[in-house]
Amino acid sequence: MFTALRIGTLYFGSSFLMANWLTRMPDLLAHLGVDKATMGLALFLGPVGALVTAMIAGPLMDRFAAARVSVWGLALAATMLFGIGLVGHWMLLAVVLFFAGAGNTLFEIGGNAGVQRLEVTTGGKYMAQCHGYWSLGFVAGALSAGLFGQFGVPLFWHLATMAASGVLACVGIAFLLPGTMYERVVRPVDAAKPPMFTLPSVGLIGLCVMATGVTLAEGAVYDWGTLFLREQLQPSPFWTSVAYGTFPLTMFVGRVVGDWFRARYRASSIVRVCATTTAIGLLGFIFSPHVAISGLSLALMGVGVSLVMPIGVAAAGDKPGDAARNVAAMSMIITAIFLLAPPGVGFVAEHFGLTAAFLLMLPFVAMSGVFAREADPPASDSAGQQKMIGEPAAIGGTNASAT
Repeated sequence: MFTALRIGTLYFGSSFLMANWLTRMPDLLAHLGVDKATMGLALFLGPVGALVTAMIAGPLMDRFAAARVSVWGLALAATMLFGIGLVGHWMLLAVVLFFAGAGNTLFEIGGNAGVQRLEVTTGGKYMAQCHGYWSLGFVAGALSAGLFGQFGVPLFWHLATMAASGVLACVGIAFLLPGTMYERVVRPVDAAKPPMFTLPSVGLIGLCVMATGVTLAEGAVYDWGTLFLREQLQPSPFWTSVAYGTFPLTMFVGRVVGDWFRARYRASSIVRVCATTTAIGLLGFIFSPHVAISGLSLALMGVGVSLVMPIGVAAAGDKPGDAARNVAAMSMIITAIFLLAPPGVGFVAEHFGLTAAFLLMLPFVAMSGVFAREADPPASDSAGQQKMIGEPAAIGGTNASAT
């Protein structure tokens, strides 16, 4: 548990910084003087940066080790907060978000690869707990941003403070990470050079659809949830952040206890329950008459989305082929899908309202339930159970997880 706490500071820091600027999205819109469609175009560059950086993360880890890449990525993402508060034009914001997306991707891939290596080396299980700390960091970040907004702190000074604090925190985090995460993978001299990226096989397509459905709704809440609350119910910045914070809080709880359920129930059954819970929570959020109901609905939705992506990542490792390459390919295709999500939601929100944009997420959530069987292990798996997050693959390769 202490080891997971040490690594958890890395995950906590990433989501804490991210939540601080996402929670103040309404203030950022007002600062730039742009509409939702334009903001969607700016948000589009974040996944582009992630997609480009994912292609070079592997070679960087080979050269510098996973922990260094992850800490450097977190420091880059923290620095970009200064830029978010400073820019005065949406095109400049898009450039800043490109590098923020690159930093977040380096953190995620490096962190997950380092944790996975630690699990294989020590036999312990840390991945699920670390991702739980990511959700907990988002709660703290949302509340922090709510307090800054409630006391009228200008957006620039708020984000500049977070940027400086984040960069300094990276120094301490670097010393907390276990030494195993700093070990580079040594390959035989005559070994073939691994490809930079792998296209997903046909067998992974259904699994990607399953994981994407609920995760698209999750991303819509992260990007547009606070703006929707402010427009529909007009609560104070503090109560907006409280309602918003229930979403990652229950996601944290779901991830902490999720392995207990995964050890006892079929993955497809859990995914169907998660998809149904997410849909109910999303409907409650959309049609909520009061901020308290919004908070409860987001709490329910957080439970729903908590296990779909971890289950999907673990299931990718169960598919035929090398487990690590399967996970990398799945991450690539999901990131590519998310390239269209921010501008798409922004376009619908600008022309038909945020209510219509959130309603548009419901068919995607339903797809997760329809494709839930893709999460079950192959019939040839004699164990009959899906591997835990980070557990070594049965034949070759290992699993990793996405945030």
